[in-house]
Amino acid sequence: MTVLHARWLVPLAILGCPTPPPSPTEGAPPVTDPCAPLAALDADYEALARRVGAATWLSYAGGPEAETAEDPAEVRTEFGALFDRAAPVLAACAAETTDPVTARQLELWRRSALAWRLDADPEAVRLRVELERRVNEHVFEREGTRYSRADLSRMARSDDEHLRRLGLELRGDLHRAVIDDTWRLVEVRRHAAAAVGGGTYAELLLAAQGVPVELLDPLLDDLERRTRDAWEAVLLRARAAAGLAADAPLRSSDLQWLFDKLGGVPDDRWPKERAWPAVVETLADLGIDVEALPLVRVEGDFGYGGQTIAVAIPDDVRMMINPLPGSRIWGTLLHETGHALQGVFTDVPHGMLKGYEWLAGASAPAYSEAMAELLGLLVGRPEFLARRTDLSDDERARFLAVWRARTLLGLRAHLVDVAVERALYVEGSDVEAVEREATRRYLGVERPADAPPTWAATAFLAAYPCYMQNYVLADVAAAQLHRALATRFGPDWLENTEVGAFLREALWRDGETREWTDRVRDATGAELSVDALLELLQEP
Repeated sequence: MTVLHARWLVPLAILGCPTPPPSPTEGAPPVTDPCAPLAALDADYEALARRVGAATWLSYAGGPEAETAEDPAEVRTEFGALFDRAAPVLAACAAETTDPVTARQLELWRRSALAWRLDADPEAVRLRVELERRVNEHVFEREGTRYSRADLSRMARSDDEHLRRLGLELRGDLHRAVIDDTWRLVEVRRHAAAAVGGGTYAELLLAAQGVPVELLDPLLDDLERRTRDAWEAVLLRARAAAGLAADAPLRSSDLQWLFDKLGGVPDDRWPKERAWPAVVETLADLGIDVEALPLVRVEGDFGYGGQTIAVAIPDDVRMMINPLPGSRIWGTLLHETGHALQGVFTDVPHGMLKGYEWLAGASAPAYSEAMAELLGLLVGRPEFLARRTDLSDDERARFLAVWRARTLLGLRAHLVDVAVERALYVEGSDVEAVEREATRRYLGVERPADAPPTWAATAFLAAYPCYMQNYVLADVAAAQLHRALATRFGPDWLENTEVGAFLREALWRDGETREWTDRVRDATGAELSVDALLELLQEP
């Protein structure tokens, strides 16, 4: 089992045991089970998590209900009183219990208490929710013309350099609109981490999420080192496809455009109206009737490609999909459906073990993203494309070549994101210098000297801090799971109805009762490594 490094156990122990449990009053009946009050606390925790989920969903979905909905920031503040009540119970129970399920609950309560303490300041709660709302509702506009996020995606890939520059400047507008409050939130979080002790805000939060730096950094370093040659080869191919010299300087703002020169297939070869049926048919072949599940699916133009919120696990899971062009909508639907399946197939009685996302310590985001990518990676599998799309053999080959290149781009771009965000929480760091250096190191390109900063133009920094490494770990774990499924069920595993039952039992049913790395190891028979992902990304 993966355990927290000793340096993280001190703050966790302090949070779990602020005072000894009170002595029983003389004449009162003896308390025979100090863990008995945990059930009431658990019920209150789940009720609060559901309220946060409902309020957050309405903040995305809008509509008449949103006008009278609770403010997510105000609901979040109630976690503080819950943890105050929980502390003596957790201390008393920990001293007595030998039950592994109860011990796991206590561990997640302690991790959640740490995560809460890092973000408990009322100003941090307010800024977190307000910044997410402002980013999601931001209107991109120039000279009276408004642009959607799908428009910005198209502009980044345009042959017109002026349009690419405009897209960058529009993101710079959003950065400038939120940067002051973003820095204020970072400052509040730094102070909170200093009060807890034992590391920076990023280091402490990563530990609470089940990915302490001693687990994370070797995996990221291994992935970077072992994809470096492939990345340099992709850049050479892209330069050649764009008619550029092999040593032509590249700017980070040109990468999306440049990668389109690799070929691929036009967006109209990925009809949007076929995307959801392809998901339904794929899952039916695995033995899962997705349309019979308690899922709500809507579209909207907001700050993410997609967002799945488990309002009430397992009975109420909702998906918001940003209708991005081409294969992106297919990938987004697959990814978000993977999230949804984890929620609706979780079957544990304890709220703290269900994996609600509202406190970092109560779920394993790397694992949640891996469950999403379990389906999301299917767009990179030839057998999925052959069964679910109308692409010709030549089109599939061209698409997969570009998909591998873009996946490499995404992985290495996330390494830039991780470096930048961890630098934010180090006192005195020059974040823009870190971004320039990380862009050069991981992407092999230069950030334009005159480009406006854009690193704050995302809702992730506020709403999902220290999250980007989870997408890297997700692809690592999902590729390893794909390889294990092929080993267990054969090369035609995408047509085997027994696969769904295996996934439900091995990956989803027992929620957070096991450490996420244990779940991957038990399902695949191997410790987490980058080998399967590298195999998937290897050129044929």
